[in-house]
Amino acid sequence: MNYRLAQAVIATFQTEDSRMLGERISKFSYRAWKGTYPWLDASGLAIYFLDRLHVLHMNDAIPPRVLLRLKKNAADNQEKTNRLFEEFLKINRDFKNAGISYANLKGFTLAPDAFSEAALRCQLDLDFLIANHDISRCEQIMRRHGYLLTGIGSNVREFKAGGEGTPCLRNLYKVKPQRCVEIHFADDRGWDCIHFQDDRLFRLSSRRWRDLELPILSDSDKFIAQAVHLFKHLKGEWTRAAWILEFVNFVKFNQENHTLWIEVQRHVSKSEEIALAVGVATLVSRENFAMPFLPEVLTWTISQLPRPVSLWIERYGKRIVLAKFPGTKLYLLLCRALSHAGRGELCEVSDKLFPLRRPAKITVTNRETRLSLRLRGALDEIGYFFFGCAFTWNRVAVT
Repeated sequence: MNYRLAQAVIATFQTEDSRMLGERISKFSYRAWKGTYPWLDASGLAIYFLDRLHVLHMNDAIPPRVLLRLKKNAADNQEKTNRLFEEFLKINRDFKNAGISYANLKGFTLAPDAFSEAALRCQLDLDFLIANHDISRCEQIMRRHGYLLTGIGSNVREFKAGGEGTPCLRNLYKVKPQRCVEIHFADDRGWDCIHFQDDRLFRLSSRRWRDLELPILSDSDKFIAQAVHLFKHLKGEWTRAAWILEFVNFVKFNQENHTLWIEVQRHVSKSEEIALAVGVATLVSRENFAMPFLPEVLTWTISQLPRPVSLWIERYGKRIVLAKFPGTKLYLLLCRALSHAGRGELCEVSDKLFPLRRPAKITVTNRETRLSLRLRGALDEIGYFFFGCAFTWNRVAVT
């Protein structure tokens, strides 16, 4: 991977100076681009970068073969997005017909705030927020659509379908048989990593897609959910650069939405944990992308960050974005900074470097799956395990 090239890609989102950017980008050879493809894909920036080249009239700044690849990625992703959108509508129809209390999360609901159109985003799954009392009816609907329950958390359940085969990075943008849905449940235990009463279903908004008027989160809840999601991943090995860019885009798009920022102020004043998540997400975003305008409430959340946390972001925030998949162990230093500031539990480094529990399954099979495919799935699981071991050993050796 060419880190200078990755930095040049990030720079295209930081300024409108196309002449300077063109001179910088055009210095890199096709070989440098080819070696940086895995980062460009895993970071989620590939199609956003192509769109940025069009906006800045800089298509000629990159090798023709690179431009052709990006355009093929965009075309494939458009088809995949269309297929995912049809699934999105089918599940929504069944939820509405069943009278389930729910809302759509992330993904399609973030346009046009976080991205101008859905096909620019490499979306992998669908997310819904369901009232706690509708769990059983929700599971019945998912089974009717061919989904199997593959994971259970404190307030989330993962469903997968079409599991014959293993997704891989080289087919990231292509239509694939595998489908994934995450169902988040709203209850008094809080949402994601925030221990705060989840009352989002009581202040929903709505949006029309085709003939359906569908429930979505309010603007303030969408923004806070982005911050919480970003904060959660910063406390783990891998954070996609695209999530940070989308957070920045959301702020820019809503810079005159005073009602939104008043609501955000109300939430952060009630919860130190939400204020912490918003502050961390805002500061790491400002470190990586241009944010000339910050609402007063976001400036305030940054000022309230514990000094060790601010120092971690200033020291490692850009390294996180430039990391190769599957990430780094730098998050352990953030966890330590949070615990020293009394804002998190002290994690045992040995447990993180040498986890004793089996990693999450990456394939889904059932009794009807052919034996050959089940064996292939088992081999893929073994390969994934040793990939994780290599990642751990590499980080330990570096440390």
